[in-house]
Amino acid sequence: MSLLEDRYRYVLRMLPASYRAEREEEMVCAFMEGAGDLDDADNPRPRWSEIASVAALAARVRLGGAGAPPRFVVRSETIRLVAVLGLGFHAAMSCVWLGDLLRLYGLLGSPPAVDQAVLGAAGSAERLWGIVRNLSGLLWVVAFVSLARGRSRTAKTSALLALGLYYGSVLPAGAMIWDESVKAGVVRSLVFVLPVLALLAGFHRDAPRPRRPWWVAALPVGAGVLLHAVLSALFSVMSAPAVDPSAWSWLWPWLGEPGLACLALLTASVACVGTRLRVPATRTPSLPSALAILIVPVVFSIAFDVIGWTFQVDDPITRTMEAVSVVQLVALLLCCPALILLSAKVTPALPGTAPPSAVNPRAER
Repeated sequence: MSLLEDRYRYVLRMLPASYRAEREEEMVCAFMEGAGDLDDADNPRPRWSEIASVAALAARVRLGGAGAPPRFVVRSETIRLVAVLGLGFHAAMSCVWLGDLLRLYGLLGSPPAVDQAVLGAAGSAERLWGIVRNLSGLLWVVAFVSLARGRSRTAKTSALLALGLYYGSVLPAGAMIWDESVKAGVVRSLVFVLPVLALLAGFHRDAPRPRRPWWVAALPVGAGVLLHAVLSALFSVMSAPAVDPSAWSWLWPWLGEPGLACLALLTASVACVGTRLRVPATRTPSLPSALAILIVPVVFSIAFDVIGWTFQVDDPITRTMEAVSVVQLVALLLCCPALILLSAKVTPALPGTAPPSAVNPRAER
């Protein structure tokens, strides 16, 4: 074996073992033919373009590309579900943000009593930036609709723009002031970052691009409009002068973005586990794995709020909200291992992996 061939084989170790067992010799021959006649004395090495192509192929195979084992296909489906579910939630929330913006400027019902200095002077750059920042949420709608209609490139561009504008509103302009508001924004940004990363990784050139009907693409919009109506009704009742704020302290942690995400994930997790326990034929590893992955950033966001409330003024309202958030954390942390266990039971093994009965002979008894 020549030095160059040995180095090509070393580069190919980035590929999964099952893929190398089928195609390593073919790929090595192709690389050697392209390299020409080189002597070991010349210290030949694979070209950087060849290394990059192998690395990209390894990523696509591990994310369910052409020729990938079933276990990698399941992994790819899980990542794509993370992107679809995450973008769907953000698309629904962006409709809520748009409704709040329209109401803030008196275009949807009576505007709330807020200090006009917060909005900025009419025609000022501050007011213009505030409008652009709030309207940027619609990019999540564009991303989800594009993804549902099979246009992954448009979805990626829209999601990256939305994420960039989000960080532009969280990080102070001109200087990095690491205060509590910036810390909270960075922690909560994990909820946005995770679906975008899943979108970039899961929808590669070898991934399927299903074209779903328009009613599926419009589901988050309808859910967001309904959610805005429900939240507006609740806030109008809770802000009434005759209502004691402490009576609603148990509900406040559920009405923010982390609370709504927690409620959605808990509902989906219970429905997923219940359905698969009652109907074993519907057991697929992708959905419970995707829900378990989406739980992680929500746990960090809620935990950050709990830690912040611990150092605040000790009053009954704060303690009630803290207790509700702790309940949310416990519920999510209980759902996560259940979903992982449910997914692991039906996840196919890699080629060459011994079945459980071969590892443990008692499994057959």
